[in-house]
Order: sequence, then C-alpha cells, then structure tokens
Amino acid sequence: MTQGPDKTRLRIAFLGMVFIALLSALVLRLWFLQVLAHAAYQDAASNNQVRIVPIEATRGRILDRNGEVLVNNRKSLSVSIRPDELKDRTATIQRLAALLEVTPETIEERLLNKKVLPYTPIPVAEDVPEEKVIYIREHQEEFQGVIDEMRPVRVYPKGTLAAHLLGYVGEITAEQLENRQFSKAEYHPGTLVGKAGLERAYEKDLHGKKGNVKIIVDSSGKVQGDPDRFERLEPEPGADLVTTIDLRLQAVVEESLSQGLQKARTIYDKETAKFYLAQGGGAVVLDPRNGEVLAMASFPTFDPGLFVGGIGRAEFKALSEDPATPLINRATQAAYPPGSTFKIVTAAAALEDGIAQRNGKYPCPPSYRFRDRTFRNWKTTDSGSISLAQALIESCDTVFYGFGAEFYARYTRKEGERLQDHARAFGLGSKSGFELDEKAGRVPDAKWLKDVHKRFPKLFPNSVWLPGYTINMSIGQGDVLTTPLQLADAFAAVANGGTIYRPHLALESDTDGGQVKKVLSETIRKVQISPANLDVIRRGLAGVATTGTARGAFGGFPFDRIGIASKTGTAEIQTVPPKQPFAWFAAYAPTTDPRYVVVVMLEEGGHGGETAAPIARRILEGIFSLPLSDINPAARTD
Repeated sequence: MTQGPDKTRLRIAFLGMVFIALLSALVLRLWFLQVLAHAAYQDAASNNQVRIVPIEATRGRILDRNGEVLVNNRKSLSVSIRPDELKDRTATIQRLAALLEVTPETIEERLLNKKVLPYTPIPVAEDVPEEKVIYIREHQEEFQGVIDEMRPVRVYPKGTLAAHLLGYVGEITAEQLENRQFSKAEYHPGTLVGKAGLERAYEKDLHGKKGNVKIIVDSSGKVQGDPDRFERLEPEPGADLVTTIDLRLQAVVEESLSQGLQKARTIYDKETAKFYLAQGGGAVVLDPRNGEVLAMASFPTFDPGLFVGGIGRAEFKALSEDPATPLINRATQAAYPPGSTFKIVTAAAALEDGIAQRNGKYPCPPSYRFRDRTFRNWKTTDSGSISLAQALIESCDTVFYGFGAEFYARYTRKEGERLQDHARAFGLGSKSGFELDEKAGRVPDAKWLKDVHKRFPKLFPNSVWLPGYTINMSIGQGDVLTTPLQLADAFAAVANGGTIYRPHLALESDTDGGQVKKVLSETIRKVQISPANLDVIRRGLAGVATTGTARGAFGGFPFDRIGIASKTGTAEIQTVPPKQPFAWFAAYAPTTDPRYVVVVMLEEGGHGGETAAPIARRILEGIFSLPLSDINPAARTD
C-alpha cells in the first residue's frame, strides 16, 4: 500500500510547526535575556568578578658548607593595602598609621610609585601584633582596602655574621620590572628580590615559582562563595643554596678583624701625630686548590635584618651615606695599593725575564739612587748582599727598586711593559669572576697614564710614563690597586703551582625534589712560571713569619707542625692631607700541602707586620683548631 501525497504533506507541515515553535521559543528567550533581564544580568556581570591574586613562593634557604642555616624564612603577620579599593585614601591611611604607630608618610612611601596589578595587595607593615589585625577585621568599614596576610619573610639567625656575603632582599623596583631578567610571569610589584650579596647573585635559584588563587568578589570587594573551594595553584619554593662558607671559621675571621682594628686604634702614629684611624678592613680565607671562599669579612658591617619588611628611606640613607661605608664589602668592592705583598709578582717577573737569578745576590742598602731621585728602604740599616729569597724575608725595597729600574729600561728599549704583563697574569687589574660585586683593581701602564692625564691634568700632570712609576710599582706602591680577594688569588697561584681559579661562594643548589646542582671549580688561567723559580719565591715566603718581617707577630707559633708561607705589606698613599699607612698580610698554609690562603687588609691601620699579621695569626689558629691568641701589636715592620 503506498503513501498518498496528502500524508506526505501532513508530515512536512507537522515538522514545520515544530521548527517554528522551537525558533519562537529561542527568540522569546533571547528577547527575555537581552531586554527584560538585561539590567539584572548586567549587574551580576559587573558585581561578580574573578580576581587572580598571586601567592609568593618561599625563598630558598642559604646554608654553610656543613648545612648550618645562614638565612631562613618565617611567617609574618602582615598588613597590606589594595590601592584600587581605598575609598577614602587619606583618611584610611591616617587611621591605619595611628593604629600601627607609624607616620602616614611611612605608609605612603610603601605605596609610592607602584605600577600595581589590579587587586594586588601591597604590604605596608610586617610582624603586626594579632590584636591590631583583629581590630582591622572588626572595623572593616573604616579600613576598606586594608587586609591582613601571612607572608614569608627572611630571618638571619646569625645576626650580622657574613652580612656582606649574604646580602639582603627588598621590593622589586619599577626599573627592575622592565628588565628582561625579571619575567612578568614570576615578578610583579611587591615581589621581594635579592638586592645584594648571594641573595642577588642567585636570585633565580632562590626565588621559586609563584602560585595564585582565583577569588570571586562583588563590586564592593567582598568575597563571594567559600574561599576553601577557590581554584588554587600552589607556589613552588626556591632552591636551597649551599655555600662554601665555613660558619665557624667565618665567626673567627670576623672576630679577629674587629678586634684587630680596635687594637690598631690604640697605637699612636708619630708621623701623623695621632692614633691610627683603622676605620675599616677586609679579610679573606680561600682554598687554593679550587677557589672556594671559606670565609670573607668586611668591617664595619651591617645588620641584614634591618631590610626585613622593607627599610625606610631615612634608615637606608643613613646607612648608604655613613662615611664608614658599612654596606661596602672591602674584600671585593674596594681596591688599594698592595704594598710589599706585590713583591711576589715582581720576583716572579724578574726571575722569568732573566732580570734576577735564582742563585743571585743583590745589594740591600738603606736607599736606592736612580738618576736624580732617591728611593728609600723601609729600614735604615744595610743588609749587605742578599739572595732573592732573603729579600722577600726582609722585604728589602732597594732590591726590588733595582728590578723595577731594569723593567723600565727594557720598556724604553721597546721590549714591552713586562712587569705589568706579569701582574695581569697573576689576576691583578681585572675582575676575578666572583659572583658578588667586585672592583677590577688597576695595573697602571703608559696608555692608562695618557688617558687619565687627558681627563685629570691637574691630578696627573705627566702624560709620559716615567721611571719612578715602574720603580714604585715594583714594591706595590704608586697607582697599582688590588682587592684583598685578587691578592688571595695571586697567593693561591704561588701555593698551588700557578693556577688561577675563579673564586666562588656557591657549592650547590638543592630543591625539595632532591635535584642538586653542583658548582664545579673553574680554571681562569695559568701563570707561566717555572717550578724552580716558584721554589725560590716559596722559600722566601716560608721565612717571613719565622725570621722575617712577621716574626714578632708569630712568636711561639707551632711551625714544627704547621708551616706558614707569608708576606707583609705596608702601603703608603700620597694624598693631601696624607693618609696613614694601610696594613697588609697574606699567607698560605701548610707550606708542604697548601689548603688555605689568608689575606688581611686594614685601612689606615699601620704596618703589615705590626697590625695585620697578628690578625692573620689568630685566623690561622682558628683554621687549625689551635688556642686563639690575644691580638697584640707587633714590631713596626714593612
């Protein structure tokens, strides 16, 4: 039986009616949503908003080589402000300042010049007492835009110990936010970043990865829904940084440097008719086998805890403008004439270039005459004809003046600036590659003199390199400058056979997942010096503390158990008015198997054997677990 045309038309008509009905329902719904319910849905859309609030990651800890914690974290009850939610900014800030017992300007300073992401709270106070936080919560109508948070902050359990090495953190600046080094995915206004020291050098390792929480709020900023059910991405904590620092030794070095400077201030200097100023100093302990910095001290120091929660402008200005410059690491960020410690360079250069002979003898009179100028020895007696090793033991200036004069003569014969070349080979005059901020120092030459003459003709009236420049440089005087760390590198090369390692503080970084990234030793260069020539220098240095210029400081030291190779140095700086001498002492030990290099420098602190050597002795006693000596001034030697 076939279907008729009528039945087919009936079905088509039915389907058409269903389609029209569905279309009509859709049109009516759209009309309802867009016209009748428009206002209601518009209010809902504007009133409920999703805010993505960042959750800061906990910074990694900083540890010493034995796992002792140097920098840690703790939770701090903080008060923060969301600037976009401040209804009456002035009144709210005044009320909050009165409650927190600070000035309104202090809070405004924390909010100043912030390119704030929407809804991102800006911390304005840390370690707020709980009762004050409760008061803010109970009077929210008076503190709109003010919230409380638990935030991780840095804690320094050892106080000022190793402050220059550890550094400190602070809020990221607008300039830093524009820097590609700080990705927008991880950094935003209010983020804490390393500002100095290891905190800055290893920012990427310590920082971690921030998380976030997505919250729903209405137009008044009130949270909608159950906060426990908000979508949340947990932050990843930063990696722990294990350093080369030995905490026990660091404490000994800092104590010794501080005590030594205090003692130096009790010594009356007849030449300047006043006591030594001894305002500051630096000290380094380095492993010559790999470049690991075991301890490094600078005095005066500062408390990194001052920066926790943000330091005020007035406090920071007082620190940064303090004439004693406590924020400067004198072991790396200041360069000084090295005095007679430079004689290891001159000795190596003279031996390698054939100016000095290993078995040669050289006159050591009280003065040295070159053309129309007299250069004086540090002591007034004549030592007769002595070997190069003995010249190092006695620190005989006049022997080295002769070497300097010959280097100058070769320079005039177009044979190059060889003394400068050897100084640079020992790592002087350029940055060492250390992770923290450092100065390059200076190895002066004819080109440098021309340049500074053009820029400062009154200070440097001569544009031509004169013989006195090379002669003075041969004993570490004149315009040669070095940092204590660079000098430690140079002495490490003598100790280890000629290798210059990159000095470093990081040993490894370790994440919670157990991934350890080790920092390997890096060779920077090899000093070209023969073993036989090196042996002459080593023999000379081995006698300085036993029979030479440091014997007064090392009386009773157990040399039969621990041999010390060392050099004293006294740097004279010609200024108007003249500065008091800068004291140096550099050493490595044991002489048979060198594992430690120690360098001590005192600004306007006297003579090397007099004030720097006693400090180094106490440090060496700490290294080898000997009873620590009282620091007493020794005889006034070079």
